[in-house]
Amino acid sequence: MRSFALTCVVAAATTAATTVRAEEPFSLTAEGFGITATGSGNDVTGLVTDLIDSEKEFSGLEDTAFSASLRYGELDDAVLITRNAAGTSATLTIPSTGFTRTFNAANQDELEDQIEDFFKEEGADAYADFLQEVARQTSLGVNDGNPLATTAVLADLGYYRFGFRSLIPGDAPIRLAGGWDLRLLGGWSETDAFDGWYAGLGLGKNWRLGDRVGITWASNFRYRDVEGSDIYQVGTTIGVPIALITTQDDSGLSWHVTPAFVGGFGGSWDLAAGGFLVGGQVTSSLALRLGGWTLVMANEAGFYEGLPIEISDFTFETDTSQQILKNGLQLLRDLGDDVYLDVGATLTNLLDDAFIDDYVSADAGLTFRLGESSGLRLGYHGDFNDDFNTHGGNVSLFFSY
Repeated sequence: MRSFALTCVVAAATTAATTVRAEEPFSLTAEGFGITATGSGNDVTGLVTDLIDSEKEFSGLEDTAFSASLRYGELDDAVLITRNAAGTSATLTIPSTGFTRTFNAANQDELEDQIEDFFKEEGADAYADFLQEVARQTSLGVNDGNPLATTAVLADLGYYRFGFRSLIPGDAPIRLAGGWDLRLLGGWSETDAFDGWYAGLGLGKNWRLGDRVGITWASNFRYRDVEGSDIYQVGTTIGVPIALITTQDDSGLSWHVTPAFVGGFGGSWDLAAGGFLVGGQVTSSLALRLGGWTLVMANEAGFYEGLPIEISDFTFETDTSQQILKNGLQLLRDLGDDVYLDVGATLTNLLDDAFIDDYVSADAGLTFRLGESSGLRLGYHGDFNDDFNTHGGNVSLFFSY
């Protein structure tokens, strides 16, 4: 009955919220003929499978009719499940979306086939609705809804590459630079309900096509852990930086505008969530350099849309549609002796409904010159909201020409 368990999970939405801190991301309580059983854990699919198969905490419900309620993250009654004692009838109810479906069959095997056929067809929309509700109403959104979701990965990928600037050792940040870079990052997250941590790797390559136009490719790979639940994310961008204003002096104004294509994936079997995203961004970086000081105003507008996924006979819809605005200021200072300081602050707004609608990010770093045109940056990054905070560090190695 694993397909029944997966359908129960991916079709889920929710009606109520609780702010009590939970020890596990998920809990499932079932009642049947005087028996009450409760299980909890960080793998929602496995938890529901145990219920349907009457295993582990739910072994006492074998050959027994039951009704059950699933808590998903901070949200109660995410899925309501009933099954008769013979295993020939089952009902799924999702109050927040108005979804309910009863399955009837001659035997347990036929019931499983019926549910599987449903999941291959109509279940794709139910799955998409579930992911959207998770992003709007919980801190566990994989693709959207919080500062560590896949949409945020894609927005940050362009913003911190094309908006904020790294002071090229020995050169004012007034021209487009070629070269490559490697970035390691890690940190932790805190919400009212759950804690987590993350680690990632970033790679990038710039090609100069002249003093005013270039091409950039960059990708970020990140692993997240939320109370033991595994999440995997990847984002990539291809951008065309265009220098609209340049100067060769140590002091002056420069303006870069970068249109870019972005794409990515986020997925978690433990959370029964994931999907592919594509989108576009336009990032503006206006910099004023005066002596050893540089002030940068960075602005970005991006949109991100989900793509359907086909695996074997199954079709999964990704009902993500988000627009993100990022606006920030950065200050860079030449400290002498081949050391450079940068600090920045950014306001991020998610224009579509999300669990976290807006948050403020803080960045600070020291860049050390390693050679004529290479450097190492040690940085801090944090995201701040009343309901979701992150703190992390990053190390960047870059070579420019």
